[in-house]
Amino acid sequence: MNLTDVPVLVTGGSGFVGSRIAAWLADEGATVLALVRRAGAHPGLESPRITQVEGDFTDPVTASRFCTGQVLVVHAAATISRDLTEALQVNVSGTGVLAAAARVAGCRRFIHVSTLSVYDFQTGAGSFDEDSPRRTLGKNYAHSPAASPFYGTTKAEGERALQEEMDRGLPATIFRLAAVLGVHPTSGWTVKVPAKVRDGQLALRGEGLDVLPWTHVDNVVHAIALSLDFPAAVGRAYNIVDGDVTWRDFADEMRTWFPGAPPLPVIPAAQVKPSDIFIRQCAGVRVRAELGYAPVRSYADGMAEAADWWKTEGLRP
Repeated sequence: MNLTDVPVLVTGGSGFVGSRIAAWLADEGATVLALVRRAGAHPGLESPRITQVEGDFTDPVTASRFCTGQVLVVHAAATISRDLTEALQVNVSGTGVLAAAARVAGCRRFIHVSTLSVYDFQTGAGSFDEDSPRRTLGKNYAHSPAASPFYGTTKAEGERALQEEMDRGLPATIFRLAAVLGVHPTSGWTVKVPAKVRDGQLALRGEGLDVLPWTHVDNVVHAIALSLDFPAAVGRAYNIVDGDVTWRDFADEMRTWFPGAPPLPVIPAAQVKPSDIFIRQCAGVRVRAELGYAPVRSYADGMAEAADWWKTEGLRP
């Protein structure tokens, strides 16, 4: 899609994924409205083609105002709140409100940023694809790696709220992301998790062989770009996962960034139930087959980028 002067709304504009999408859109010539909680000097939003606006997309009046006139809407905002009421308000109701506003406004494409955590990993399946069972409210799930017991469930319910608007005619595409590598102050996997490793606060379960599916933020942007040139992507969901790493290998590499880091605590294998494994292998076949997707950044790229950040920025007093 030629994005020159195309008006685009990006929610979660000050966040890791949202800001990278906004920056890419601006580089492509789009006119970007970045919805943020507080305007400021947010990394990635420096382009003169990006305008920051403050507002609450969960409010129907606000959502309608910001969606009006937009050709594309990219919904990258979410919360990992441990408060269920807040998680439902933002991830479920807010998604439905924004999607309804985009549909009424006649937006040509709605891109929804979701997560592999929507899947019900406790079914015990060996691998999960886009048609695998998703989490539902009312069922208890093992603690998720997002440090919130409600993130995966409310994101799954948010997808259902979005589907209602898709059934009414909203042309939407869903991207379910693996752990996203890349550096940003709000990055969980290469800023916040390494800080826990540095402080000896990340516990490994048993031998640390739980798998962590990964992607890179530049790969996410690449997949979205491909979908905008593929009309049949409307109505589809895509897993964006480029490989797996064990938690042991992931943590061991991060420990090399912190001289003197304490050993990581270990939860004995006898205390770990197979049903408690919170992430299993997820397939990324569909996006490759339908969009011709191939990753543009590797796991080594992402970890090297994070290591450099910690050496230059993260270790400063």
